[in-house]
Amino acid sequence: MKITVIQNSAYGRAGLVEKFITAKGWTCRRTMSPREIITTDLANIIDDAVVFLGSRRGVYETHVQWIARERALMKLLVANSVPVFGICFGAQLLATALGGTVMPMGHRYRGWMENATALTPVWQGPWLRWHGDFITLPGNVKILAADNNTVQAFEHGSAVGVQFHPEVSADVLQDWGGYRSAMPAADRNALDEALRYANQHVSEIEKRAFELFDKVFNRITS
Repeated sequence: MKITVIQNSAYGRAGLVEKFITAKGWTCRRTMSPREIITTDLANIIDDAVVFLGSRRGVYETHVQWIARERALMKLLVANSVPVFGICFGAQLLATALGGTVMPMGHRYRGWMENATALTPVWQGPWLRWHGDFITLPGNVKILAADNNTVQAFEHGSAVGVQFHPEVSADVLQDWGGYRSAMPAADRNALDEALRYANQHVSEIEKRAFELFDKVFNRITS
């Protein structure tokens, strides 16, 4: 299987999801947004499945060229029933393609948290949340996990979206430190705390992530 992973940040690499893809013996092709998204024919990105990673930007910033291009790409993939796995910003792209909305919620989630409601334990977590937007979805979309009235995981057809970050390991969080100078103090403290947790639970985090990726790719490619 050939998987395209769209990375939306120099520091936001694919981490555990790329490790999972490699362990499966699948091919992982990484595409860096915004540069490659702006210059690439979108039709050439369609592989057996596409993974969209997170971003510090909002999907509603449609005046930004690469965001408008990724929204168009997601609509194209959904229309053609190409398997899609959206993570955080990627989940928000998917929500808009399905007819939902994305808006700032006035506060931000930062840290490892469990979801209050989950279809099965693997969706419960704890998972790392790092977002300040909430999504609404049409009634035909299946909710897999939610917490505090915010959707955290959902599926529709050959697509799954999660607002949390199952790709994140201690190494990925260490990379996120590249943004420290632009972070408010509260975010820097939350990042330090999240990294401490990740360093203390390395094996547990990877095992839980691989279980979730198994479920996701089985759902979207079956």
